[in-house]
Amino acid sequence: MAAAKRKQDEKYLKIIREMASLTHNRQCFDCGQRGPTYVNMTIGSYVCTACSGVLRGINPPQRVKSISMTSFSADDIEFLKCHGNEYCRKVWLGLYDARMAPELNSKDEHKVKDFMAQKYEKKRWYVAPTEEMKEEAKKMNEPQKPPETKPLRHLLGAGAPRLVVQPGQVKCFVNFSVTSDVNVI
Repeated sequence: MAAAKRKQDEKYLKIIREMASLTHNRQCFDCGQRGPTYVNMTIGSYVCTACSGVLRGINPPQRVKSISMTSFSADDIEFLKCHGNEYCRKVWLGLYDARMAPELNSKDEHKVKDFMAQKYEKKRWYVAPTEEMKEEAKKMNEPQKPPETKPLRHLLGAGAPRLVVQPGQVKCFVNFSVTSDVNVI
């Protein structure tokens, strides 16, 4: 029984880490620091250690979980799949105009806390979420599959000249162009 629970926890941790590594989730939603280590389970954003502490102290308190030190349920995973930093940006900062506000410095805790109070307590820039926003977030939070890798001869075709590379010496140069994403092995 414990082994099954541990295996499930590892599976969920892998999913969360994959979602946290997606481009839009790589920075703390609240201060912009790289490499968030916590998840705000109240709104579904990825946050840093410093902001996780501030979030617990604002009104209403946010439910924050460590990515690597906490167990997640299937419901938690589904919730995070439908949210993420981009979704939260559209909801909690939907009316925010970055051109009108100074750049937020993650090292100035007082400014970050004030910004969070404006965002969560006063809902200053809040826009009610739509089902369309959730569907879009779900698509964005799906782990990206790596592009298929094909041998070079498959891309060049059977009639391509043979390319032989020896240390310090190239026997043949081949010029070609490919119109799609290519991984050469």
